[in-house]
Amino acid sequence: MKHIRTLIADDEPAARARLARLLAQDPEIELVAECRNGQEAVEAVGKHRPDLLFLDVQMPQVNGFDVLHQLSQNGSRERMPFVVFVTAHDQYALKAFDVNAVDFLLKPYDDERFHASLEKARKWIELRMNSKLTGRLMDLMREHMHSSSEYTEVFVIRDKGREHKVPVDEIVFLRAEGNYLHLQLKEKHHLHRMTMNAVETELDPVRFLRIHRSFIVNKAHVRSSRYSGNNEFIFTMANNERIISGRSYKESIARALQEQSV
Repeated sequence: MKHIRTLIADDEPAARARLARLLAQDPEIELVAECRNGQEAVEAVGKHRPDLLFLDVQMPQVNGFDVLHQLSQNGSRERMPFVVFVTAHDQYALKAFDVNAVDFLLKPYDDERFHASLEKARKWIELRMNSKLTGRLMDLMREHMHSSSEYTEVFVIRDKGREHKVPVDEIVFLRAEGNYLHLQLKEKHHLHRMTMNAVETELDPVRFLRIHRSFIVNKAHVRSSRYSGNNEFIFTMANNERIISGRSYKESIARALQEQSV
């Protein structure tokens, strides 16, 4: 599968042809453009966004270093292709590495030297691709965490080797039974290994209300509630069960009922 988008820029037709022939030997290379001068190279990079650029240094009007300067002015560093300079003049070598070229091919070069240079570039490209993939995965995770509720929406119950998913909206109330929770639905119930204090922090307080040290009710399934005196409330639930609140919860219940009625 081709995934390394590559561009050649050289004012000599024979030099371009040889580079194209050598690149064609690698099945991962996709040659997206061949440019005859520096200005064509600048325009082609903007159009094709290659991963790799084989760039001659000495070209009319716009030389290889000018190409990189214009590209750096036009786009972000992340979009810059990796560059292998190709030239017959070794005096440019130091300057090539000063501008962070991957490699410097001195003409005339043999096939072995070319492939060594291409392999060096491939490692840098793979490193960038892996970094981008990791970045995208992290972005997706952050988006998911941001868009998802911070509260539990589904309990996963395991019973006798079977797994049941219980949406919290279907729960009428929760009752503590030692280290377990009795999850009461309208027509059935499940036992879930968890403490009341732990589950209280995982349920949305807008939808769930703790009314007793052993009970949390789903407000959507409260059929009626009334104050019975002696700091107690009586809740009648959608499954017709009646639950008497704990006295120490009077103020929090009264406040929740007041907010609900507003």
